[in-house]
Amino acid sequence: MNSQLPCLLGINRSESTPQASRLLAIGEAKKSGLILCKPFHAEFAGPGAVVKVPGEQETVRLIAIGSPEIVEVVTHEERQRAYSRRIQWTRWLQKNTDHVEPSQRIEKLFFSFEAFFGRQILASLPDEALALLVGVLPQTITALRSQHHYLGRQDSSEVTAINRSSEPPVLTVDAPTLNAFYSLSTPFVISASVLKALYQLPFSA
Repeated sequence: MNSQLPCLLGINRSESTPQASRLLAIGEAKKSGLILCKPFHAEFAGPGAVVKVPGEQETVRLIAIGSPEIVEVVTHEERQRAYSRRIQWTRWLQKNTDHVEPSQRIEKLFFSFEAFFGRQILASLPDEALALLVGVLPQTITALRSQHHYLGRQDSSEVTAINRSSEPPVLTVDAPTLNAFYSLSTPFVISASVLKALYQLPFSA
């Protein structure tokens, strides 16, 4: 790991709160979010939502949309609000994709994400992550994209994924490496420049 990273990100290891007791959430100042990919499904956490819930299934891949600011929630009220926001975003996704037919779930997901993030952001999201969000095969996402030509895959500087085994801008992180995020001082922004410093990856911000 880059020896200059603590200085770059403002980490103070001597004063940092123990990881187990810290609770991080996505800032509410802008439209941004995280797709938290689990082994067999994915969850979406939007503005205000807690990032990591104690005891939840391990996140094996993280996709940051719109360079979300990660802030620490300290008071009881802040924590309750962050948990509530996470539940609300989970219900938002379920409500908008609650259909038996896979094609309908995908189209609803497309429409919901396009309405919230915009067409360019949606077109940049990996098929694999979208498939995990609605329980379909990545090939099904690809096929539906071809029917909606304006949603074809394209690169976007506003979508940053972490995945070391794949070509940029989609980069994968294992659980121990992902935990590095929870040791950073807050607030911080998940951006391409931060990821480049954190993982010494050859892609530009």
